[in-house]
Amino acid sequence: MPLPAPVPALPARLVNGAMVLPDRDAFLPLLPKNLVICEVGVGLGGFSRSMNAVCQPRHFIAIDNFRLHELPEFWGHPPAHWFGAKSHADWYRDSFAAEIQAGRMSVIEAGSHLGMEQLEDASVDVFYIDGDHGHEAVRRDLAVAARKIKPDGYLWINDYILVDQLGADTPYGVIYATNEFMIARDWVMQYFAFQTSMFCDVVLRRADHWRPSDSGAAEMARLKAENYSLRKHNDMLLASTSWRITSPLRAARKWLRPGS
Repeated sequence: MPLPAPVPALPARLVNGAMVLPDRDAFLPLLPKNLVICEVGVGLGGFSRSMNAVCQPRHFIAIDNFRLHELPEFWGHPPAHWFGAKSHADWYRDSFAAEIQAGRMSVIEAGSHLGMEQLEDASVDVFYIDGDHGHEAVRRDLAVAARKIKPDGYLWINDYILVDQLGADTPYGVIYATNEFMIARDWVMQYFAFQTSMFCDVVLRRADHWRPSDSGAAEMARLKAENYSLRKHNDMLLASTSWRITSPLRAARKWLRPGS
């Protein structure tokens, strides 16, 4: 595969201050509770479950074309391995029957931008977008999401990566479309989340609403305090008499260890 074309360069003002997270799950506790969250492209529902459990949304909207049962195989298994005799949509709805019955969750069976078009403008706090990764498809999804999201909402974009090293035939368009969107509409990157195979996530907000949420600020303060406490404890331990006295013993044990 040839090298992908260069992506649009982001101005410093759109990335300065962005926080790096170890993975996408680390962002969940930074979100306030009781939001309206929409996941676009739900797959087998694993992340749907995580978002509902941690974020406790007021309402959760799942959008997908729900056609995985039509594939001969995905993720190394035939559809029956995942869904039994059910369709993808029926299996997903059954998995979240309690939430749907309680009115806390709704399911829209449609392509990503068509599903989002069914939502009211400025009605969603968080979009998690993991639909078609082609350039034009992502551009279209972001354009629709920008109308449907609240002014202070979060656009959370999955697979911010150029190439799928696991086997896709064509480059992804996620970074191209995301960067174009940020530049054209003045959205800033608030978080960048790593993933072990580098299928990273980014979280965007309108530039005039860039600020940590109250719960996010509290969580970050807690983490900073925790890290400070650990560093202080470690410094005290290293400075202690017992640590200095036992230093020769630790060194001897290292050299006596098999294989050293």
